[in-house]
Amino acid sequence: MWALMMIALQTGAVAGPILPAPRKTTTARRCPPDDSGGDVVVYGRSSDADRIGAIPDYSRAVTLSKARTEIAGVGTLSAEAEQVDVGGMPSKRAMIRLTIPMGGRRKP
Repeated sequence: MWALMMIALQTGAVAGPILPAPRKTTTARRCPPDDSGGDVVVYGRSSDADRIGAIPDYSRAVTLSKARTEIAGVGTLSAEAEQVDVGGMPSKRAMIRLTIPMGGRRKP
C-alpha cells in the first residue's frame, strides 16, 4: 500500500499555471547618429557577461574532519567509512568504533 501511494504521488501533475518564458531586457543604449561618414563604429553588448569567473583550485586534496567524540570516563566513539577490494569486487563498509582504554594513565 505504501509503495502505491509513493508511485501515485510521483506521477501527479504539477499544480499551477505554466509560466511564460522570460523576455530579454532591452538595452537603453542606442548608437548615436554619425555625420562624418568615414569611420565604421561597431556597437554591441559587453562580452563580460559571457565570461566564466575565476576557477577554484582543485589541485589540493580535500580532507574531511574525523567523526570522533570523547565519552567522559569511557573512551572514544568514532565513525569511519572505507572501500576495499574483496576478490576483485569493491566492498564498501561503514564502521562505528568504541575505543575503551585498558589500564595505564588516562589523558587529562
